[in-house]
Amino acid sequence: MEGILYKWTNYMTGWQPRWFVLENGVISYYDSEDDVGKGSKGSIKMSVCDIKG
Repeated sequence: MEGILYKWTNYMTGWQPRWFVLENGVISYYDSEDDVGKGSKGSIKMSVCDIKG
């Protein structure tokens, strides 16, 4: 699964669109869909997350 989500960056720029990819239980993000080949900016294993709604 992949697509755009908004990520908090900082107080100067606020929420920014980022390209997220969920694969094999790991969610990774990139500046844009075109940057996927350059490597992720960060990633998290979803199995260690505590998701609250």
